[in-house]
Amino acid sequence: MATGSTTETPTPQANFVFQGTVQRLNAATMSQVPVSNRTVVVRVDRLILAPDTLTDYAGQEITVQLASGDDVAVGQTFIFSTHGWIFGDGLAVQAVKLEQATTSAIAAMSAHPDDPVRSLHLRAARQQADSANLIVSGRVSAVRVPARESQARISAMATGRTAERISEHAPMWQEAVIDVEAVHKGQHDAKKQVVIRFPTSTDVRWREAPKFHAGQEGVFLLHKAQLQTMPTAMAATTLEDDEYTALNAEDFQSLDELSHLT
Repeated sequence: MATGSTTETPTPQANFVFQGTVQRLNAATMSQVPVSNRTVVVRVDRLILAPDTLTDYAGQEITVQLASGDDVAVGQTFIFSTHGWIFGDGLAVQAVKLEQATTSAIAAMSAHPDDPVRSLHLRAARQQADSANLIVSGRVSAVRVPARESQARISAMATGRTAERISEHAPMWQEAVIDVEAVHKGQHDAKKQVVIRFPTSTDVRWREAPKFHAGQEGVFLLHKAQLQTMPTAMAATTLEDDEYTALNAEDFQSLDELSHLT
């Protein structure tokens, strides 16, 4: 790892959490890993939170680089909260946190005990729910081009002006009109519709944003401030009082997840 930098980088959030038993100290399962007194071999006994790409490591031995100050012994079992470090002919991860593997601790982390991938997505959804200005359940009744953008295109055609070149990162905004069935967070008349401004572009910048279609039903986690974190030229649009964005992959959830979000 690089040394000598004075700039601190934030610790990545743990996205691979498992119950594991320490097998060997000062060891590694991969030749690519620099062995030290902080590297240990751990058997993954049970997945708690995991991305889909790491679910095959259940029951296998992996390398864990312990955080400074962590002290473990062979045979001890912990909940390891980790993030990816080195991928090769095996897996090496870096520990963010270790805690005792109690039934209550595992239950608190895992809303879906038999589905660690779903549990990971739900944790991310809960974080989005915490920051959402409005959470509603309902149905998409229509998808349309925003009126202001549609009018601008009509005006450009009428005056013969050449349309400005569209950037490869342009969001290509559309609106989803939601028939609200219930309000679960925030202030909104449940009898009124709400509008979600969303990008139809599949560019890398917008690829993870939900793409809505008529007839879609679920739970919508809606935000007012998401556009403020983006370059103005890229996300240029304005929101009316009844308009929101849902730009994170977890901002749309199935109705089955509602009880876990509110």
